[in-house]
Amino acid sequence: MYKVCGKIIGKFPIPFIIATAIMCSASLGAIGLQMKDNVRDGYTPKNSQSRLENRIYREFLGSEGDPVMTTVLMTAKDGGSMHRIEYLEEAQRQWLYISKNLSADVGNGEFMKFGDFCGHYCQANDILNYFLSAYKTKSEDPKRDGYQLDYPIATIMGYQLHLERNFFGVTINQSDPVTNIQDMRVLALPVLSEVKTFEDTDKLNKWELAVYNYATIYSALEGPHNLVEINVIGAEVVDTEMNKDAQKMVPYFIVGIISMILFIFLTVSISASYYGYFSWRIALIALACLMVPILAILSAFGINNMLGNRTNSPMMIMPFLINGIGVNDAFLTLQNWLQHSPDLPSGKRLGYMLAEAGPSITTTTLTNVIVFLIGWMNPTEEMSIFCLGCAISLLLAYVYTLTFFCPILVLLLTDRVKEPSKLESLFNKALGFYAKIICSRWTFLLLIVGSLVYWGFGIYGTLGIRAVLNTAKILPLETPIRKPNRIIEETVWKEFYPVTVIVNNPVDIGNPAKLSIFDSLVADFESMEKCRGSEYTISPIRDYQTYFYGVGAEEFDYEEETVTNTSTSLDTSKLSAFLASPIYKHHKGTLKLNFSNPVPIRKVQLIFAYENVTSWDDRIQIMKDWRHIASSYKSLNVSVWNVNAMFVDQMLSLKGLAISNALVTLGCMAAVCIVFIRNPLSVCLATAAILSISLGVTGYLCFWDLDLDPVTLCAVIVSIGMSVDFVAHVACHYQVRFKEFEEDGIVKKIEMKTPESRVVNSLSNVLWPMVQSAFSTLLCVLPLAILQNYLPMVFVKTILLVVIWGMFHGLVLLPCILAQFPLSVFNKTFSDLLFGRTSSSSCSSETDSDEDTTAEAQEMLPLAGSEKA
Repeated sequence: MYKVCGKIIGKFPIPFIIATAIMCSASLGAIGLQMKDNVRDGYTPKNSQSRLENRIYREFLGSEGDPVMTTVLMTAKDGGSMHRIEYLEEAQRQWLYISKNLSADVGNGEFMKFGDFCGHYCQANDILNYFLSAYKTKSEDPKRDGYQLDYPIATIMGYQLHLERNFFGVTINQSDPVTNIQDMRVLALPVLSEVKTFEDTDKLNKWELAVYNYATIYSALEGPHNLVEINVIGAEVVDTEMNKDAQKMVPYFIVGIISMILFIFLTVSISASYYGYFSWRIALIALACLMVPILAILSAFGINNMLGNRTNSPMMIMPFLINGIGVNDAFLTLQNWLQHSPDLPSGKRLGYMLAEAGPSITTTTLTNVIVFLIGWMNPTEEMSIFCLGCAISLLLAYVYTLTFFCPILVLLLTDRVKEPSKLESLFNKALGFYAKIICSRWTFLLLIVGSLVYWGFGIYGTLGIRAVLNTAKILPLETPIRKPNRIIEETVWKEFYPVTVIVNNPVDIGNPAKLSIFDSLVADFESMEKCRGSEYTISPIRDYQTYFYGVGAEEFDYEEETVTNTSTSLDTSKLSAFLASPIYKHHKGTLKLNFSNPVPIRKVQLIFAYENVTSWDDRIQIMKDWRHIASSYKSLNVSVWNVNAMFVDQMLSLKGLAISNALVTLGCMAAVCIVFIRNPLSVCLATAAILSISLGVTGYLCFWDLDLDPVTLCAVIVSIGMSVDFVAHVACHYQVRFKEFEEDGIVKKIEMKTPESRVVNSLSNVLWPMVQSAFSTLLCVLPLAILQNYLPMVFVKTILLVVIWGMFHGLVLLPCILAQFPLSVFNKTFSDLLFGRTSSSSCSSETDSDEDTTAEAQEMLPLAGSEKA
């Protein structure tokens, strides 16, 4: 098949180049490409429990989009307390501007304010104004009655203010007659929004960015009235900052391209000089080498955009990765092209070249593409987009190698300009000497001992790697949102970590037995170890009971100090008045009612507060406990929602996902090797080498201070695919029994009867291309290390380990192990074992039946440079 392809391409090189240009027109699909990240849930499996919980919460809110919350954090610029009156006044002024006056251009000449989105939550942060007014009044007269400004719950004229939801980093001093707050580090104002459609979500995202830009500009101002620093964090802000950082990779890609140009030109010039082909045309050949992955990358971006996929931050790593990997096929085909006689017609020469290189480059391409397609089928959206882009790029790089690079070789590199270098004999001697060392039993024993140590550390590291998603690591190093993220994680969630509980079945408060089940649910959440207590719970049912037996017991006169209770049995008769009350009207958003139904309370939202949930281990455990309580109340159909639930599910699923993906990927690698390598022993050893490299990469990433997260998981899967490049070529070439070439119109075969001769044949074909591909890959990705950001650093570390362990396995360990087996075992294929046939070789090309052939069964000696074609 490869011979036929080579003959056709060799006879018609120009049409194939034109076909390549037509295929490259797909890159025009990248016009209008926009970058968009989804950090919040893009790394969460699509089948996770948190996505179901999210959907239930959306149904409760009546929203198509996810629950939206932006958090505004205010701190004093002088590093002092935020509870000082002048600082609270400035905070109130800024909040009023943000919530009332700040508008965002949402397109089509339309401007939106927060009032257009807030729904039931418009007054959610009025507590700041209430506390500030009371604080100023109490400061003027500390003995004034009716004002108990204590943290965490203040009482103003009988109305309770829950300060713990907005005031953080508080220290208490009970001796102060005005308030017990001695110091307050952070004022947090959560911006809750009701969005009904995805279009509303897009508009709100633009408003969130407008708040973020305003806060950035305001915080940079210096003056007597600019007392506070405003930090804003939300999903859209994080996505935007991730995008900005991804765009910073472009200069480093240019550096990588320049490095690769120099490296490719240098190494291709060395190869051309070695075989006597060096001329001005070598510059064009080097450029063609580089153009193969670049054209593939541009086409992949266009196809990805035409498919409607987002271009996210991981996709910006794809050019670095593919530029290094995609050039490998060009290196291997060039090496084989230079080794064949220039006296052959171009079609035949290209046919022989592809017959030797074709199985190798097809094996590595298929395995890499399959690896990325497995990653694409993963249930994490961000990594799925990245993997699909990589799969398309690598497949196109393979196609362009055949349709573009091979025709370029035919057109520009057919004749030698001088005799081959005299270094060839020296290289063959060195290769023969190395082959003797590699084939030695003592070398084998030494390598096995060293490998046992390597495997031991690899297994230890792999088993010890922690499934942890640290959001702080994912954020860019120099992004301003690191500060609000740190405040949220280290201060806010330490003191106030809420969970939203949705009771999805109707609650019949008039039925004591059913009300008892509901009360039991509330008691279970409040009795948890880290719960702050019942006074911090937001429960509309509990507040309604207070109202029903208190304020709502009769026609209440606000001038009266006492109320006589005339109600004896709880019912829903006063529910409308309860929701109309200025004290309890915020519960309109926590109840779903249908008064035409005998049980009008159809759904209920509860919020419980917890503290000291400081680590991801704590957050994982408390999420499990919440879900366990919810699942135990089947009659109420309870679900929970927490802002970190998706991250928790990521960590809970990572190890299982890693194991299943690794096994599936390894199985696919073995299947591809079976098709193209065909010899059972070679396939087993190649698969074992792939497993060994992957084990080393995963284990030693643990020692390199990396945890198992979706990014690391994707990088490990990539490493399994890349490792094939280092072992498949060697395994495929080693099992070849005859070296085939044409001389004076006669096809001749030289039999390789010793392990040394086969090692020499294998390494003479793959050593230089392997070195070229390894260093070109490193040159392309190492500039990313300068950024020091987490996502690119994971791939830099992974690829560096793949190259190190891959070179060791491909050039040292695998040839040594192969050499320990009798050569006869490599002459059998799977079909031979199944059907009882005997093949001359497993991976070599068969002679065409229409050619005049003569087989010369003479041994190929390691130093027989004159017998090479």
